[in-house]
Amino acid sequence: MMKSNSLYYPLAIVLVILAMASLFVYFEKPSPQFSSPAPVPAKSLTLPEVIEKVNNFTLNLYGLMLASNADKNVIVSPFNVYIALTMLYEGANSTTREELGNAMGLDNADACSAYQQLLSMLPLSSNSSAVLYVANGVWLKRGFPFREDYMDGVRRCFGGDVRSFASDINELVDEVNSWVANKTNNLIKNLLSRDDVPDNTVAILVSVIYFKGEWLKEFTPCGKIEFWRDSSSVKVDAMEVDDTHIKVARGDDYVAVEIPYKNTTISMVIIMPGNFSEAIKSYRDLILNALSKLDNTKPGTLIHLIMPKFNITFRRNLNDDLKKLGIREVFTGNADLSRMAYVSRGDIYVDKVVHQAIIKVYEKGTEAAAATAIIIATAAFAYPEEVIINKPFIYMLRDSQNKAILFIGHFIDPSQMN
Repeated sequence: MMKSNSLYYPLAIVLVILAMASLFVYFEKPSPQFSSPAPVPAKSLTLPEVIEKVNNFTLNLYGLMLASNADKNVIVSPFNVYIALTMLYEGANSTTREELGNAMGLDNADACSAYQQLLSMLPLSSNSSAVLYVANGVWLKRGFPFREDYMDGVRRCFGGDVRSFASDINELVDEVNSWVANKTNNLIKNLLSRDDVPDNTVAILVSVIYFKGEWLKEFTPCGKIEFWRDSSSVKVDAMEVDDTHIKVARGDDYVAVEIPYKNTTISMVIIMPGNFSEAIKSYRDLILNALSKLDNTKPGTLIHLIMPKFNITFRRNLNDDLKKLGIREVFTGNADLSRMAYVSRGDIYVDKVVHQAIIKVYEKGTEAAAATAIIIATAAFAYPEEVIINKPFIYMLRDSQNKAILFIGHFIDPSQMN
């Protein structure tokens, strides 16, 4: 039987996943005109500082999602976006790097160290009741002059797969999607469409986060409940549980609950304001106040919780959102990604940032995944030197050390080939 304090009013859902691998890539030998970028002083951040910056970015980006999607179901992982942007930050230079750093709170901080600290604090696991992992991958166009130190950094700092691709964009899209599907237990099967990836793409940076957990105490189905929005309601399948491990906190115009999972410190937080439309005007204060109260609340009281089962998929091009956060130059012909490749300002730029997230909440637990792809394209890049072999030529195989010619011939007519 439902009790009067059952939670079946409009929900403002905040999934707290904050407690939130290499193929040889050939690139042309750089021309002497491309010198190594000047070293950037990198300050170290403490773990609390890193978490504060990631959470600040999370609330900033979520605020944009809320403003433009207040009437739609949303699931997003700014944490995942942040990691993808950190890989981009490591390849950026000058004012492009400054914009990224300002939006992410890095300000010339050691991004590698920051990421490693984030990874170290996560309860990464793969046991039967709780799975949490982060995976990163980079696809680089074969023959494009990417810097070895950037590729090494992706492997070393981010544990990333570094792969190459030729010129078949359809094959590239299929490979990226297959990799993401594998890393997300097939929750996200089509992160990218062919239309997302232009023919002049030279790199795709991808980050994935995946979570699956069983509730500490499993819910049971309880039929349908009325889910109210303003003065109207709809019927929704619901579930219920009686548990002493659930935390409850109440504010002036909200109630919040924190529901634990087995064998992990990950939990789900749900914040339900009395008036959702009004409360979201000060969403940051609402979330921070509720989280603070929950952190200062001890479980122990028997709680009867009724809530809907739900399944949400959300996909978005984040270009405009990131621009609103101050990340603008990297999307233009003035982008400086010279720490990623032997290029000049404007030679390559971010074409788009695609994010997709999925969450399934049901009686046994929760499964969630998110993936972010940063697609980097070339404008009118001019190689320091380019040679196209498209006329008859002489060829040979020789020992370049002792100069002995082992084979020699010429190629005149492609139609004569066997």
